[in-house]
Amino acid sequence: MQLEVKINLILHATENKNKVLEKLENIFNIEQKKFQIEEIPGHFNNPILLISSKLKKKSAHDFVRVFFSKIKKTDYHEIFDNVEDYVISSGLNLRVSKQKLISEILTISKEDAIKININTPVYVKNETKKIYQELMKN
Repeated sequence: MQLEVKINLILHATENKNKVLEKLENIFNIEQKKFQIEEIPGHFNNPILLISSKLKKKSAHDFVRVFFSKIKKTDYHEIFDNVEDYVISSGLNLRVSKQKLISEILTISKEDAIKININTPVYVKNETKKIYQELMKN
């Protein structure tokens, strides 16, 4: 199955870049060098870091397997049962808490979140739910 995962997050000047990248590496086995980091000026000219990564092939499959095995069970069931609510432009769009990640807890969050987009080709729109639910089971 063709698969691509995009990870995006924003770090403010008060947040520790190394700590966040280390947790992403430890939890998901993504080498820090696979992340692109762009610094932009914030509201009061404080530095803001835009951090992103795009995973393909085996690394994308490994990420998805680890992600769904480590996410809180209640969140897993919420996503699984309502997968169509999380699909935008045929991609599964999830947000996990950046703060909880530091404690190595994966939980869905809308505030201060790490954005994760899991994308696989869906050729028949009414099969979207089935395709992503199968992906979550692997």
